[in-house]
Amino acid sequence: MRAVDITWAGGEHAFLLTIDLLRALQGKCDAGPQFILERLSTRRWLIEDVIETIRLGLEGGGTSKEVARKLVQKHVEDRPLTEFVMTAQAILLATLFGSEDDPPGEGKAGAASQSATRSRAESGDLQASTGGPVLSPETSDR
Repeated sequence: MRAVDITWAGGEHAFLLTIDLLRALQGKCDAGPQFILERLSTRRWLIEDVIETIRLGLEGGGTSKEVARKLVQKHVEDRPLTEFVMTAQAILLATLFGSEDDPPGEGKAGAASQSATRSRAESGDLQASTGGPVLSPETSDR
């Protein structure tokens, strides 16, 4: 999982919710991340859904806890919260579904699972439903 860069609070900031930060968010909002995203998307959000998603996302992106808290206090808590719902949504969307610049199958998990996801036909381990051998392209015309 990689951080997503979002222009926010007068500059570009990296946001990332690791599994530990998702657990912290879940505890602070008393809901799982998908449920929080749903609340944000349906205008049924709670204050903590917005504030904590942004604050914890900043921390995960490399901002110190103290700076993240101050940024949120200055730019979120002192303004209408509806201005920041889309930022919280973007952070959760990138966390749960990946960002546009995060190609699928890349990274440690992709490399480790590449051989595991090969089809049985590719590995030569597939038999036809009748139990007989699978014909290769060269022998299938015979």
